[in-house]
Amino acid sequence: MKRRLSAILSIMLLISGVSAQQRNATPLLKYDENKSLSWEEAISFYSDLDKKYTEATLMEMGMTDAGRPLHLFIISSDGETDPAEIRRQGKTIVLINNGIHPGEPEGIDASARFAADLLANRDRMKKYLRNCSVAIIPVYNIGGALTRSRYWRINQNGPEEKGARRNTRFLDLNRDFVKQDSRDAKAFAEIFQFLDPDLFLDTHTTNGSDHQFTVTLIATQPEKMHPEMEKYFREKMLPELYSRMKEEHGNEMVPYVQYTERGDIKAITGFEEEAYYSTGYSALFNSFGFMTETLVYKPYHDRVIGTLQFITELVRFGSQNSKEILKLRSDANRHLLAAKEYVLDWEQDTTRWDEIQYHGYSYDQTTTPITGRKSGFYNHEKPYSETIRYYNYFRPAITVTVPDAYVVPFAWEEVIRRLEVNGVHMKQLQHDTTITVETYYIDGFEPARRATQGHYFNSKVNLRTVTQEVDFFRGDYLVPVNQKSKRYIITMLEPQSASGFFAWNFFDSFLEGQDWYSVWGFESHLKELLDHDPALREAFEKAKQSDTNVASDPVAQLQWLYQHTPASELEKRTRLYPVARLMDAGDMFNAGN
Repeated sequence: MKRRLSAILSIMLLISGVSAQQRNATPLLKYDENKSLSWEEAISFYSDLDKKYTEATLMEMGMTDAGRPLHLFIISSDGETDPAEIRRQGKTIVLINNGIHPGEPEGIDASARFAADLLANRDRMKKYLRNCSVAIIPVYNIGGALTRSRYWRINQNGPEEKGARRNTRFLDLNRDFVKQDSRDAKAFAEIFQFLDPDLFLDTHTTNGSDHQFTVTLIATQPEKMHPEMEKYFREKMLPELYSRMKEEHGNEMVPYVQYTERGDIKAITGFEEEAYYSTGYSALFNSFGFMTETLVYKPYHDRVIGTLQFITELVRFGSQNSKEILKLRSDANRHLLAAKEYVLDWEQDTTRWDEIQYHGYSYDQTTTPITGRKSGFYNHEKPYSETIRYYNYFRPAITVTVPDAYVVPFAWEEVIRRLEVNGVHMKQLQHDTTITVETYYIDGFEPARRATQGHYFNSKVNLRTVTQEVDFFRGDYLVPVNQKSKRYIITMLEPQSASGFFAWNFFDSFLEGQDWYSVWGFESHLKELLDHDPALREAFEKAKQSDTNVASDPVAQLQWLYQHTPASELEKRTRLYPVARLMDAGDMFNAGN
């Protein structure tokens, strides 16, 4: 009897264990109930996976503006967390970033579900880990995630509560990837430099359009890639991801819908990603970057599942094509070092396009119920499908010659700190020295009329180039360009860059004048100078004869004289961009400078 009872109990325990494993294979998440994980719940979820699976590791990385650490969750077949060792094993690394805008939280839930499914080997998913490791940032914008309300993104179809778009410092983190005003962005850069991911995904929700698709996709602007990477991206990676979403999941994707004009959609345009966006930042380091933008009007469950499906396909592709991806990136990094020119800005090529199948809704007119104003809307009772143009080709707008190095004065501490965070190697001058360099004078620019991200953004920069000797001090930084962070260096230090430090006001103080002069007592000094310098007096008289303004305007006379005295040498620094370009470094990096 005891043997029989023991056997029955053993069978019951076995069945119970199997049942528990089956339950654990599907994470206990809340998106089916129109709810998303809070930050605390997400970290607890990943912490439980860390304890349960040897392949999983939850790490604390840098600090955020919310006073909480940024977490990184790494999944590898052998539990390896060292990216160098992972790459030595011939594996790709996929980095997934979630909750940059916590009001768009489907990536938070989708990544948690994906991690649990992968570790539980649901549908034999662990096979992807043979050639790929997956890294997940559970929630990036922790401050925004801690500020939950049902009223954030009020027109969004779920979940019940959502986080705030901006972080604790009221910064939009998807505009902060290169200027890095937030602790969050610095912590992200440390993670990115640590991992050097081959594939990168940032998860979002879009409310900029309305159509039948649930998932729209922003992919890295292909022209920014090395030609072989671009060809692979356009001809293999993107087509396969789009086809797999449609054929394997029955969830057809469309490129992010930026339409050329409101109304019935006849054409859409590619996303010109500046470096301050997440995929723009990842492109600086030759990573294949993506941004999912699920449609705000679709049910939350559908948006989570669509994001989950894309994550699955991206990891599958990264695993099955690891050798090609690693080689393409290696070749691109090598060619980047040899490049002598760099494109700072792009413009859309309106002479080239692809054709895609678009499933939209007819655009109708209505009268709004409260204010009675006339408005357009996309009528869901009138769906249509049509072949439309997709303008996703760009051509160079601004190109610069690449110097051997930049010289950044020690004084610009905030710039130096950001270069360091982004893996830039530098050398400090050991002595005060004079160097012949190429310099920029900023002759014109347009500051923004209102602040963006706490900055009055500078644009439309006009400059002139002057080669001259410049005095530098011991401690100033030589920044060699031919290194892994080459694109970041050039993008941030060139003043015409739309994402650079000049655009974000880091160097604005140099735009102000030098000592200039005071009218009080200046004329008596000038008289003494003219009495002892006949050549100067003769030039002054000629200037009055040839220029009616100088002849008739006492202020113009004082300015002319000042600009022709030794004191005016100081003014040569006015609007002189403080970062110099060293075109021929020679042996400076080996010398004791």
